[in-house]
Amino acid sequence: MRWAIKVHCLYGRRFWTDEGLSGQVVSDAGAVRVCADNSPPSGTPGVLVGFIEEAEASRVAKFPPRERRAEVLAAFVRYFGPMAGEPLEYLEKNWGDDAFCRGVDGGYWPAGVWTGYGASLRAPIGRLHWAGTETASIWNGKMEGALLAGRRAAEEVLSAIS
Repeated sequence: MRWAIKVHCLYGRRFWTDEGLSGQVVSDAGAVRVCADNSPPSGTPGVLVGFIEEAEASRVAKFPPRERRAEVLAAFVRYFGPMAGEPLEYLEKNWGDDAFCRGVDGGYWPAGVWTGYGASLRAPIGRLHWAGTETASIWNGKMEGALLAGRRAAEEVLSAIS
């Protein structure tokens, strides 16, 4: 699993859409390099979710919470303007420090690993079938992948006993 700190900032409304912004960001600089609009369909409250990943997560995890928050809000202000610097609520979860998962999403695999070895991860061994998110052919490392892998493994078992 890779190390990430996930941050949610809640605002009164989805103000970034006033400027024609989607809320989605992918950047190559700053503490938060991936961001998305995580608001409910109504747009109220407005919610931006940001990810501090890998080396940046390692760097800012050592900071006091107030300094980490300041880095996140500086990135959000850069992306969405001054209103992003004043959330009604700031929430964060350091997944790297979580005793039960020690990370978030799937691990990083270099080019060729999934295409070269992916089928081996999910190949049944006798009556044993694999169904973790790591075995999903799409949405690997995500909840959607876990559900798809579970469905696939259940179909394999049903086919084997039919």
